[in-house]
Amino acid sequence: MNTSLFVISILVVISLFTTTFTVTKVVLAHRSHKDKMRLTKQIMDNGKSAEAIVNFIRQTQSKLDDQPEVILDLTVTKDNGEVFHAAVKTFIPLILIPQFQKGKIIQVKYIEQEDERRIAVEDAYLP
Repeated sequence: MNTSLFVISILVVISLFTTTFTVTKVVLAHRSHKDKMRLTKQIMDNGKSAEAIVNFIRQTQSKLDDQPEVILDLTVTKDNGEVFHAAVKTFIPLILIPQFQKGKIIQVKYIEQEDERRIAVEDAYLP
């Protein structure tokens, strides 16, 4: 009987550890996603407008509220004519996918912080 009790105790401890680990990972992923959405909204509210040419679009395996996540490779032209390359991972409403095909011109907003640019795509899906 003591062996059975020991095995059950070990299984309970392993289950508790696994559950704690899984819940922690889910909470951290959710927090990271919320931070990313908050940053995107901040860029949309405070960023500078620019035009971008879509070099290519590639769908990832993720979806948000049934809207596909895509990676957009862009050539962005600022108001002063300066051009820079950017790759953006964002969610696009299914109905708008044709507007984001290779060669299309789209509107973006960006924020420059130190040596880094943050890009947000106008018309992207924001929950």
